[in-house]
Formats: sequence, structure tokens, C-alpha cells
Amino acid sequence: MDNQIAKSAVFAISLIQGIVLTLLYRSVEQQLWPATELIWLMAGVTFTLAFPLLLLLSATTSNLASIIKYLLPYSLVLTALAAYVGLQQEPSEYVNNWPVLSAFIVTSIVASFKALMYIQQLVSGEKLSYDNLFRLSWRNFIIFVESWLFVAIFWGILHLGAGLFSVIEIKFFSELLRKDWFVIPILTLAFGFAVVIFRNISYTVDNISTILQTLIKFLLPALTIVSLGFLVTLPFTGLGTLWKTGSGSLLVMWLQALTLFFVNAVYHQGDQQQPYNKYLHRLIFFGVALLPVYSVISLYGIWLRVDQYGLTVSRCWAILIWLLLANFSFGYLYGIVKKRDQWLTVLSTVNVFMGAVVLLAMLLVNSPLLNFQAITVSSQLKRLHQGIITYQDFDYRYFKSVLGRQGYFALQALKAELADVHPEKVAMIERFYAHASVNDEQYSLDQFKEQITFWPSQHTFDETLIEAVYQQETEYQYNQAHKNSYYFIAVDLNSDQEPENIVITENNYSTSANLWRLQKGNWQETYISIDNPDNNRYLKELIRENDVAAQPAKWKKLTVGNITFTITDQ
Repeated sequence: MDNQIAKSAVFAISLIQGIVLTLLYRSVEQQLWPATELIWLMAGVTFTLAFPLLLLLSATTSNLASIIKYLLPYSLVLTALAAYVGLQQEPSEYVNNWPVLSAFIVTSIVASFKALMYIQQLVSGEKLSYDNLFRLSWRNFIIFVESWLFVAIFWGILHLGAGLFSVIEIKFFSELLRKDWFVIPILTLAFGFAVVIFRNISYTVDNISTILQTLIKFLLPALTIVSLGFLVTLPFTGLGTLWKTGSGSLLVMWLQALTLFFVNAVYHQGDQQQPYNKYLHRLIFFGVALLPVYSVISLYGIWLRVDQYGLTVSRCWAILIWLLLANFSFGYLYGIVKKRDQWLTVLSTVNVFMGAVVLLAMLLVNSPLLNFQAITVSSQLKRLHQGIITYQDFDYRYFKSVLGRQGYFALQALKAELADVHPEKVAMIERFYAHASVNDEQYSLDQFKEQITFWPSQHTFDETLIEAVYQQETEYQYNQAHKNSYYFIAVDLNSDQEPENIVITENNYSTSANLWRLQKGNWQETYISIDNPDNNRYLKELIRENDVAAQPAKWKKLTVGNITFTITDQ
């Protein structure tokens, strides 16, 4: 049982946290500051979540001042990194950088648990050892998970209560239980007192930890046998079979990571613990000694991909994880070579040091020093400018969908290079970000006309036709009209001396066309099938060059370049 801070202090911390989170939530809902500046929003949310939570998990009456002395600087560092992650969401009208935000959430949780156990160890005055760090990390993790489970159940009860009061038409309570200014503080209070409850029964938490470690103890030999069996059969199957999966390096690193985790869970007490008989112990001994082989295999697989296609965000992550796993593996191998059966004495030293390295790595990936999106942009642009890949084969969509702010600015810079040699790529880039400058609900007829290329000229087309197409394209609430290019072509396709009105809709993913005819005072459309062998997504240049013709048939085929439009209606 922990000598925790007073319940009144827990109540005050949780209530203040809940109030601040409510204000931040309201700013998002009403688009007020700091929600309008993501740098400040991310910083505010991160500090409001991290500092009180870590304080509740670790503070006691005897160490409160010491805990704050370490936790506050750490929380401020995490807040500064959150602000940088917020910057990566800008300009918000063009960038939706969820990969960076997701990575920040995961890495900050890992870093916070690592930092918390080191801080707790430092303020305890005890000797820094892996056994103590291991015990603290498992206890913190289990308390954290149990507390969030409690909050989730509590939230479910609030929803159930709101539904029941709504059924019996007691609006005051049904509405109260759905109000953010009530729900958010209540949930933070629930979390705070859940932490108090579970820290008061820390012996139960330790028992859960022991149960989990016991299960891992029985799983480790099985995992070692699988690992050794894989290495034995690999020379006969060859690496080619492994690479065919497309995720060979990932599978190998997963096996390596699980082995390292299980070994640490079983042998966290070092030489003080003998969990297996000598035969199983020797089996695991050989399994651990061969872990560096996995590092060599996975490194070769990563190198092949990087050499062929350059760096990507996922490959940067693979390299970082490889480095961490390799350092653990070679550290253990060094202990085995130096100490033989007494290698467990080295395990504690390696783990204490590498734990700090993991903490540092989890922080750096959210900083300018290790911005994987920026590193990827630099790598891919270097390949482009060195002629390793062409402008035609360059993956513009990857820059848009994965590389966020860094990809946005890189594509804007590329537009100047592409303007003369590949204008269709400029059009593609502009379509990527077209939605940012136009609001669906305010998309006007004049804006629609700006996206139209007319052939042979605009005055050829009836104004009512343009309005009819506009109405159809903007009929639905979430229309995509502002992301498209439109081509209005007037050409005689059935030899009746009257031009037909063809409307072609083009975006980065598809091209479609319709024949529009005036029937009984209303414009009606007929689908036109398309043969587009080169997947051309930029007809504007062809139309400007008058590369438009009608091919003989009952309905003549319309060709724009080598793209053929065929009317199926007879």
C-alpha cells in the first residue's frame, strides 16, 4: 500500500484537470483559441493530460516535492514536443497529418512510462537496478490500464443513465449526463480516484503482474523453440522465400522483440532467480545468443528496400526499431561471451542503459532532429534529382497522404520544376489541395465555371446547361465538385449538322463523361463509355492544342488525344 497524497489533493488535481480539458474541448467545438492554433492546442492538451496523470501515478506524501522536481521538466519537454507536432499539422487547411499525431500519442505514452519508472527509482534513494525498474514499470502499467478500464465502465454507466432518463422524459438528468462540462470533469475525477483505489491495493496489482509473468515463463521456451527452428530451416529455404512475403523484416523483428520481452520478463531478477531447469535454461541461453542473427537478417531486408526505393516513413521506423533491438541483442551476446552462464549479471546493466536510450528515442522522433517525414522528403527528392526515378514515376500521392506538412511544401516547390515539362503533374498537385480553398456549402456557380475548359469556346454552350451540370455536381452535401476539372466540348457526333454537348469530369483518380441533351425543356444526360489506355488525367493541354476529333460511326467516337469517348445510347 502506497503512502499516497491526501484524497483532497487528488480531488483538486483531477478537478482542475477536468476543467482545463473541458475548456480545451469547448475551444475545439467553437473554433476559438487555442483550437485555432494547433501548436498551442497540442501543447495545452499534452501538459494537461501528462503532468497530472503521472503525478497521480507516482506521488506520495514523502516524495511529492522530489517527484514534481523531475516530473515538471519532463512534462514541459513533452509539451514542447507536442507543440512541434502541432506545427506539423499546419497549414491546417491543406494538411491532415494524422500519422504524426498517432505516432506522438504512442511514443509519448511509451516515453512517459519509461520516464516515470526512472524518476520513481531516483527519488526512492534505492540503487538503480533493472529489477526495481521492472517492478515499477509493470505496476504503473497495470494501475494505468485498470484505471482507464474503470473510467470506460463509468462512462458507459453515464450513457446508460442518460438513455434511461430520456426514456422516462426527465430531460434535466438526460441532458446533464451528456453535457461536456459535466462529463469531462466527472471522468477525470473517476480516473483520479481509480488510481487511489488501485494504488491502495498494490499487492493485488503485483499479483496480477506475477500471473502475467508466470504465463510468459511458460511461453518463452515455446517461443525459443520456434525461433531456433526458424534459424535451422532458413539455410534450406533461403532468404528469397522470406522476402516474398513483403514483410519479412517485420516478421523477423517481431520474433526478436517478443523474445527480448519474454526474456526480460522471466529473468528480471538476474542471478537471484532460476526459473528453469538447466536444460531449458541452456536452450534459452542459445536462443538469446543467436538473436543478433535476426538483426543481420532484418538489416539486409531493410537495406534492400532502401536501396531500391529510398527512405519512407515506415522504413525510418524500421531502422530505428532495428537499432534498438540490435543494441539489446548484441548487448546480451556480449554478456554471454564474457560471462557465459553468468550472463544475467550483464542483462541488468544493458537493460538499465537501453531503457534510457529507448526513452530518448521516443522523444527524439517527435522533434526536428528525427522528423521521419522530413528525412523521407529529402531522400525521395534526392532520388528524383539524381535521375534514379523520373518525374513521371515519382509518387506524388505518397507525399500528399503520408508526408503531411513536409510533403505539402515539397510538392509546392516541385510545381515550379514541373510547370514546363509535366503540366499534368502540376494539375494533379493542385487538385490534391483544391478542397482547402473551397467550402462545400459555399461553392458557387462562378467558382464552378473557373474549373471548366470550353471547346471550342464558352459562348458555344447554353448558360442553362452550365447551371444544370453545376446543380447535379453539387447536389449532395459532401460533393467533390471542387476537386474536379471539367471540360465542355461541343462537336457533331451523329452527322446531323448540330453539335453535341459533351461534359467530361476529371480528377486524379478517374475520368468520366456524359452527353447532355435538351429534352422537353430539361437537360438530360447519357453516360459515355471511355477507353483511356494511358490513364491520362490532364486533358486540358490536349484540348488547348485542338487535339479533338470525331471518329466515324452511327454515333461518332470522340477522341481527345488517344482517349476515346463512346456514346452507348442509340
